[in-house]
Amino acid sequence: MTTPSLTSPKPWLHIWVHPRATVRGLVGNSRLYVELLLAAGSGVIQSMVQGNSNQVGARAPGSAILLAAVLVGAVWGLLQLHLVAALLYLVGKWTGAPAHYSGLRTALAWAAVPQIAILPFWILGTLIFGRFLYVDPELALARMPLAALAQGLLILGTLVCGGWWLVLQVIGVAEVQHVSAWRALGNFVVAGLILGAVAILIVLVAILASHR
Repeated sequence: MTTPSLTSPKPWLHIWVHPRATVRGLVGNSRLYVELLLAAGSGVIQSMVQGNSNQVGARAPGSAILLAAVLVGAVWGLLQLHLVAALLYLVGKWTGAPAHYSGLRTALAWAAVPQIAILPFWILGTLIFGRFLYVDPELALARMPLAALAQGLLILGTLVCGGWWLVLQVIGVAEVQHVSAWRALGNFVVAGLILGAVAILIVLVAILASHR
């Protein structure tokens, strides 16, 4: 089995099966606007999945859900990309696995390719079924059976693509930091703990401030 060259013209395909070699070729060669679009798309799909979980279709029409997912999700995706890259940059320096911030950003952004692959189906499903893609499956089954079927297929596809997105993040960061995938996973855990600690601190400060 061959691996893609450093100048592979098809990173969109190769990232699925040759993530390390693909990331290696992309670092320093990936265009920033492409990375930002990938991050924004990742945020949009996350927003849509969250909307489905929260059954927002019971409170808003499909057009409003789609617009909110695009606007809010894109902002969230960009924030997530830069925040996670920054945390991994710091953790890497502390744990002896330093890497350039831009390289980490590239690895994280391109890991979102599986999410981008499922995104058009969510958009198409929203345009066809509207709010019924974001309601309780039993309600969708009663009012629009095809919407319930679409929900099931989309959730299944999203779980597969979302799982591979997480795997690609770890493998991509491992390549950039020149460590094993297990060590990269550990760096993700440390970054998550830091983020959680900061979030708890912010909540505590807000609570204390509200009681003054």
